[in-house]
Amino acid sequence: MVEARRLFREMAGKGATPSVVTYNVMMDGYIKKGSIREAERFRKEMEKKGLVPDVYTYASLVHGHCVNGKVDVALKLFEEMKQKGTKPNVVAYTALISGLAKEGRSEEAFQLYNHMLEAGLTPDESLYSALVGSLHTDKRKDILPQTK
Repeated sequence: MVEARRLFREMAGKGATPSVVTYNVMMDGYIKKGSIREAERFRKEMEKKGLVPDVYTYASLVHGHCVNGKVDVALKLFEEMKQKGTKPNVVAYTALISGLAKEGRSEEAFQLYNHMLEAGLTPDESLYSALVGSLHTDKRKDILPQTK
């Protein structure tokens, strides 16, 4: 990421204006390296420059927070995304449902799944895998969440 950051700064220094896509690539790289804090710094920098995070920005950050065990932070980001008018896509839903599943929060995972269906989105294999996984890790063995 050191070289990527250097190129990013060089690009900006030579007058090329980084776009949301450029920032998303940088944030995703930091998330893959386990540095959610750096990814969040890039998001703040992007917003200071007047760029608006898109669904890919949010989905990547939601995933990063979930992977780092910060599911409640991811939930807040997911809500922020919706409040700011960005419609979550299947990737964003899957990231959050996976995070909830890993924490054994299957009831919340299935509620989110139902919201996704109500939004007209079509689940994919990754999403179904996350839902099944949530049933394996749920701390409450007496529930079978309802789906629509």
